[in-house]
Amino acid sequence: MDEGRPVVVDTAQLTRIEAVHRGFLFQHLYAARSLLLTPGTDVLAVIVESDEDVEIVRANGRTYVQVKFRAGPLGNTDIEAALERFDTYRRLHQSGARPGEAVFVIATNAPLTPSFANRVADPSWPRDVRIDHPGSAASGDPVTPISPASLADAFNVCRELAARLPYALLSPETLVWKLAGAVMAAASGAAPRADHAFRPDELTGLFEQIVIQLQDFPAPPSVYRAQADEPTLLADAPLRLIAGYSGAGKTAWVSQAALHTVGDLAYYDLREVPGPSLASGLSRDLAARIYGASGGRLGEVLLPGASGLEILKGLARRLVSEGRKLTVVLDNAHGPQPSDVEAAVRAAPGLNFVLLCQPGAHQLELARRLGVESETLHGWSPDAIAAEAASMNCRANLADCQALLALTGGLPLYVQNALTVARSELGGDVAALCAQFSALTHSVETVQELILSRTVDALSGLARHALGVLSLSDVPLSHEEIVGVVTASLGIDGRAAAGLLRGLRTAAVLEVFGGDRLKIHDAFRLLGRAQLASLGADSEGAAYRSLRDVLLTSLKADWNYPKQKLFMRILAETVDVKTLVQLGTDELFHEMGLWPEIEAHLRKAAESDSVEPESRFWALDGIVFNAMREGGDIRPHIERMKRLVTDHDLGQDERLAVGMKEMNLLAREGRADAAMRVKVETQAALKATPAHQRIFRYNAAVALYQLGEHDKAASEAFAVAQEYYDLLGISPQVVLGRNPSKLRPLLKESDDVEDDCKHLADCLDLYAKALNTDGGDAMFARVHAMKFYELAHAPESLIRVGQDLVDEFIGRCDYIGARQVFDANLLPILQQFKLAAYIIPVRSHYAVTLAYCGDFGGAEAEMARLVPYEAGLSATGRLELQKQRQIIAKLRRNPPPPQWLPPPGFPLPDAAPRSAERLRKLGRNELCFCGSGKKYKKCHG
Repeated sequence: MDEGRPVVVDTAQLTRIEAVHRGFLFQHLYAARSLLLTPGTDVLAVIVESDEDVEIVRANGRTYVQVKFRAGPLGNTDIEAALERFDTYRRLHQSGARPGEAVFVIATNAPLTPSFANRVADPSWPRDVRIDHPGSAASGDPVTPISPASLADAFNVCRELAARLPYALLSPETLVWKLAGAVMAAASGAAPRADHAFRPDELTGLFEQIVIQLQDFPAPPSVYRAQADEPTLLADAPLRLIAGYSGAGKTAWVSQAALHTVGDLAYYDLREVPGPSLASGLSRDLAARIYGASGGRLGEVLLPGASGLEILKGLARRLVSEGRKLTVVLDNAHGPQPSDVEAAVRAAPGLNFVLLCQPGAHQLELARRLGVESETLHGWSPDAIAAEAASMNCRANLADCQALLALTGGLPLYVQNALTVARSELGGDVAALCAQFSALTHSVETVQELILSRTVDALSGLARHALGVLSLSDVPLSHEEIVGVVTASLGIDGRAAAGLLRGLRTAAVLEVFGGDRLKIHDAFRLLGRAQLASLGADSEGAAYRSLRDVLLTSLKADWNYPKQKLFMRILAETVDVKTLVQLGTDELFHEMGLWPEIEAHLRKAAESDSVEPESRFWALDGIVFNAMREGGDIRPHIERMKRLVTDHDLGQDERLAVGMKEMNLLAREGRADAAMRVKVETQAALKATPAHQRIFRYNAAVALYQLGEHDKAASEAFAVAQEYYDLLGISPQVVLGRNPSKLRPLLKESDDVEDDCKHLADCLDLYAKALNTDGGDAMFARVHAMKFYELAHAPESLIRVGQDLVDEFIGRCDYIGARQVFDANLLPILQQFKLAAYIIPVRSHYAVTLAYCGDFGGAEAEMARLVPYEAGLSATGRLELQKQRQIIAKLRRNPPPPQWLPPPGFPLPDAAPRSAERLRKLGRNELCFCGSGKKYKKCHG
């Protein structure tokens, strides 16, 4: 007997039985192959052992397949009966008894005998009968391709097809044998296939594919605008929680980031996912996503009877063993119970999770359970808002974009909706929109209000009152200050106020900064102010007054620029004219960019007979001071100031103020004799105090400069500067090499230290201008002026002098030094103080400096970022941008002279702070540190 064959009595019978079963197995595998090829085709059913071995049913007809497995060649006698049956079927279709057309196939593993091959090739062979055998031409029917040559080949073809099935739980081999058995059962007519048919909608279950709708990352916006300080999607932390209100752009951010992230990523939206089924759904999704195309490996992960948490754990362990790092994004993670989200996350150590959620009680609980700090998206920057406004045909300058940012929190959806309102209701005027929002006079309810009102409406009445009061502040205040404002406004004690604050924090209405400072989220302030207004004028007035009093106390203890700006606005709202006038005449007030907000109040005070003459005078003084900085007709105001002095016998301070301003006006007009006459008259009436004398001498030097007496102006400005150095208790050489933070402790303490720093910087600035006009080098004077402007909290003057210093560097071909001034001083100051009037000019100036440095790509990119602002600029502003572009284009065509290199021993401006030990005494023949170009012995030696 043959080795391995059973021992039987009748070997011939065994051979016949084996042949029959080989034929049946080949037929079953042929049908299994057709089933595996059916998904995605137009097949309506696959029928086995009906009229023919296999029938493929389509809407337009039927394919009848007779399957022949032979050990030897297939000949004419093997197919005669089949051809007769085919003829019967053909007539049924031709008569309409069966729908559509009939196609006939004889599928065999065997080659054809020569005579049969000749017969098939003869033109008389029926055109609707196809003989498929190994080596024959391809059939063109995807469900009935050429037959394999053996049982082993038939099985391997089926196994390869099974391995391609997505989300299949069974191994390919197991699935093939299952299908062959299912075909055999159907051939017997056994339930549930009494009709012998397989239909496409059954195949997913038959193939044991898991039925799941995988969640892909949502499509990002067609034009995506990055948010300020936008985080990356991938990070070293295994668990992150990104919190943001609806409309904050969380999903858009993660979708955009996914497009540019290399690595395994998965997205799963938990919206409306029941907490108990979270782990199960997530595990099936992740397993199908990772192993769904791996030929049955999915079944190794989705073990029968395993819970969702167990599957997640096994999946994570498998991925770690394979060295793969998967980042899973769970959107709307605030939806299910935090305990369910925590369980799913903790079940999968080794996976990285990024949770996106809305702020609120669930988010806070989730952060505490998982032990993570929430991250936030910071909203669009003014540049992004400007770009969006331009794309929506709206007009906005930088101040408008900053205002819209403050009103919406920069949340993309809220900004877009606000711009839509501006375009449809106000002709695209963003400034008008912001004015309406600020005054609560807008007529269209915004998406921002509709979304956030649900949170506000859920608060108690007292909590809404507290929200309204605290919405008046756009500056973080300490916990003690916040409690003070709330208790004074609502008439409650500190314990009750603390309870309200806790509730506002839980509702994510109140933000925390640095652990102790608190502020209402910008997006809620519009709704909060509406809540306060609804309580009536008395409640609103009490809120403003309580905030004013708290700010006044706070500023005395800890001055800072944002708080001072807020205080000025609150003063305007409380109509505290006397305090406003006092501040409006302070030079430092004009450094804060607040003039537009209080100009109307000062002009009203200047015009009102009910305001005392002295206050009217100083209101006019503030108006004139600003006009002399920014331009405008100031002669009428000076004449009114003079009349107030005469009519009401005002004091020497008033006489000095108007005298100096008239002197400088006359000097500007080139009227030297008249200017000198006013100088003499003012000086004669001047107090003999050194402070008054220094102020007068500086203003007289300014008049000399304007009249073209540059040497005299420089000499006098320098002399007055020396007196201010003495007042501050330092010398110019001490300033050399020290940053402002190192200089501050060295200054002599006095009530006027900031004013003295400002006046010293003014003198150094005037000295530098006078030197430059006569061709001198004043670099060190400007560097030192910038330091004292910083010590005096005078950002506008610092920026102005810094730009002059940049021009001086460029004039001497030190382009690197010019860029360093921007990088180290001007751009950080702009970022800190957000002075809208300077941002566009400084950034365009920076772009030109980049071009001088040869960075044309950076220069043009910076100018491109400014394009969206142009529609909102004045004609002068637009012309300035055009000029800067022309300079950059010219520099690209004709490069500037090469970078200047200092000769050995040349004193350089302060590049870095130096300790006192490193300061050395200059030699008498070395160039003076002040930048005059003279030797030290002939200048400051």
